[in-house]
Order: sequence, then structure tokens, then C-alpha cells
Amino acid sequence: MALIDFEGCEKSRRFYAGNAGRKVGVVWNGGNWILKFPGPTGRLQGSVPSYTTAPLSEFLGSHVYGMLGIPVHETVLGIRGGKVVCACRDFTDDDWELVEFHDLKNSLSDDEPGFTESASTGSGVVLADVRAAINRIPELAGIDGVRERFWDMFVTDAFIRNIDRNNTNWGVLSDRKGHYRLAPVYDNGNSFNNKRTEAAIERRLSKDELIRQDALDVRSCYITDKGKPIAPLKYIASGQDPQCTLAFGRFMERYEPDRLYSLIDSIPEQAMGVTVLPEGFKEYHKAVMAWRYENVFVPAWEDLRGSAVSGARPGDRDLGPAEPFGTGIPGISAETRPGPVR
Repeated sequence: MALIDFEGCEKSRRFYAGNAGRKVGVVWNGGNWILKFPGPTGRLQGSVPSYTTAPLSEFLGSHVYGMLGIPVHETVLGIRGGKVVCACRDFTDDDWELVEFHDLKNSLSDDEPGFTESASTGSGVVLADVRAAINRIPELAGIDGVRERFWDMFVTDAFIRNIDRNNTNWGVLSDRKGHYRLAPVYDNGNSFNNKRTEAAIERRLSKDELIRQDALDVRSCYITDKGKPIAPLKYIASGQDPQCTLAFGRFMERYEPDRLYSLIDSIPEQAMGVTVLPEGFKEYHKAVMAWRYENVFVPAWEDLRGSAVSGARPGDRDLGPAEPFGTGIPGISAETRPGPVR
């Protein structure tokens, strides 16, 4: 894999929101792209690197989505300002704008029955409320696959450990004339443990138990109607939600471990005099992803398939504590025909 030299690219004069690091809009390869820089960690406590590996996480997480056939923004790795960046094609333009689920939910009437919180609370993360909102927001009613997209993200985010999915980083595209379509998946930079130091990686590679802990340390923003955090791996394995189980089945049918390992191996350790990967990065992430897949996803899927045949409930599997460790536009398509990226 060759990284792209973005040093000479002119700025697009487009600006982008977010709190996960610097973003610069540039013009490259005939389109508008967002360069995502590694975020500084000076305000974080504990042993963390000076900068996150978020650009690598954005790239890897997005490509996992593409491997699964889920429409996702297009991403490439490059160098600008002496730093590794992830370039994401801007999938909005003068005709199509992004409308986040947060804003769609904020349009609901508080008279809507059956919500734990006010229906219009855009930031609300009670899972039952989110499920209800998906079915009641008029703008989503005419779009095929919204419910499937939500659960595909829930399962895939659990697998790549994207712990920052929330109501503000998924949504639809609007042409401002009453037409809507699903936006591709975007904002995957908070996945793949992007704040591990080289020392922490080395320590984990020497102890299988630490690899296990990292594989099970998966969180989400969602809570139950009683306010209890939902542990994604346990929720998926429980089989309690038919739509989640269908998405789990789609994942298990499509995921090919060797494709991910080959992608990780293809990233160069250095490019243009810049260190791209921390020491041990490849071995660490392949070990964590293999453990999560082989010891959580595969057994959970076998249990669910077995219980579907026998009618029994899925067996309780060791997925860690109840609360996880540490607490459109034309051309958008899946990896086989990458569409615009964000």
C-alpha cells in the first residue's frame, strides 16, 4: 500500500465539525476530501501516546464495513504536515446535505407515546427509544434499509470496537426537496483501541490475558430503559433482539478474517520519512481481532443457531462483566464499488 502525498493539495474552503482532532478540507483526485489528523491526547489521563492513531482506525474501520458490503465512505491514508492522515471523500455536495439522526429525532413530537425520555431528545440513547424513533420519523419511513443499517452498525461497531457511535454520526442525505437516502457509514476513527502506547502494546503482546481483556472491552453509548449501560457483545450474544440477530447473521456470513489481516499487513511502517505504525501495531490488532472473532463472535453465533433449531435460550458465555472492561448520491456503494467517503 502506498500512502498519498497530500502536502501540495489546495484547501477546499469547506469546514467540518467534530472534537476528535483537526480536520482540513482539500481538493484531491477531482473531488472534495476531508483530511483527518491524529488527535492530541494532552488532556487525557493515564498512559497514552502524544497523538492517537485515529487516522489508522478510521481507515481500518471503514474498510471492515466495505468488506461486509455495507455502504461506507471512501478512505485512503496519506501524509500532510508531517503526520499520517486519513483522507475521507466528502459525500455531501451542493445538492445533497447530511442530516444526522440526532436532528431527525429532535423533530419528533413529545406527545409520541411509548418513549422513556422525551421523544424529541436528539441526544437520547435509550435503545428502546432509538428503535421507536427509527420507526416513527416520517423522513425515514420512505427509505429502505434504515433499520437494517442501524443494526449492521451496532454489530460491526462492536466488532471493530467503535465506542463513539451515537446519534450525531449517522444519518441520511437530503436534497432539500423532500427526498432522502441513507448516508454511507462514516466516522469510524474511535475504533481499534486508538490510544494504545507502544509500551502498552508490547505488554499486551506478552500476556494472553491482556489480549483477552482488550478483546472484551467493548462499549456503546446505548442504555436500557432503566438507565443501565448496554454491553454490545452480551446484547448480540443474548439473541433477545431479532433485528440484531439478523444483522449478526449478515456479519457472520460476510466477514473473512484473512482479508482484514491482509489489509493490516499491507500498511507500511514508514512513508515519506514519517512513522506510520507504532511498534507492534500489526501483531497486536490481529491478535485482538482474532480473539474477539474466534472466542466471542463464532461461539455466540453457533449458540444462536443451535437455539433456533432446539428452541432453547442461548447459553451464557464468558463475555466479561455486565459492564464492559474499563467500565444519496449516485455512486455510493460497498467496497466492491466504493462511493463517496466522509
